[in-house]
Amino acid sequence: MEYLKIPGVLLVILAGAGLGACPIHKMKQRTKELEELYFCLLRLKSEIGHGMKPLPEAIRSAVECRQDRFEGTYRRMLRKLAKQMETGREAYEVLLSKCTDEEHKNGMITKEERDSFVETFLLLGGGDKEKQTEMILYYAENVREAIGQEKQRRKEKSYLYRSLGILGGIFLSVLLC
Repeated sequence: MEYLKIPGVLLVILAGAGLGACPIHKMKQRTKELEELYFCLLRLKSEIGHGMKPLPEAIRSAVECRQDRFEGTYRRMLRKLAKQMETGREAYEVLLSKCTDEEHKNGMITKEERDSFVETFLLLGGGDKEKQTEMILYYAENVREAIGQEKQRRKEKSYLYRSLGILGGIFLSVLLC
């Protein structure tokens, strides 16, 4: 039976390393979502600034421009918003609030992210093109900074999480043996 302990110990250590990699994966996923939002914002800026499309069509075009990409929280929100705007049953503010609240309840975005998203998108559709594009560029710049911060945080924390996972696996295997 001693010969089964070694593979068991190795499997426990590998499981610990896998558990340590889970938060890193979540951080990577969040970075992907922010990058996808950034590209959608740039596309939306060009749709509003250069195109003569109504807002729901501009949003849908911005979201669907890169179908091969990652389908994240922000793309789902924007796609729902555009679809519901085209039906025209409720006011824009109500639709925007519903779309963002649903994702916020699922825990995909934080309250601060939700508030800045809503604040930016409430200003769309009204006013002149220049103000709308400036607001989108400002928000896109904030998103780009958040991407940089998230990458830096992931870089700093990845070694810590992996090490803790492996050490936790070693500790558990020592306790079990």
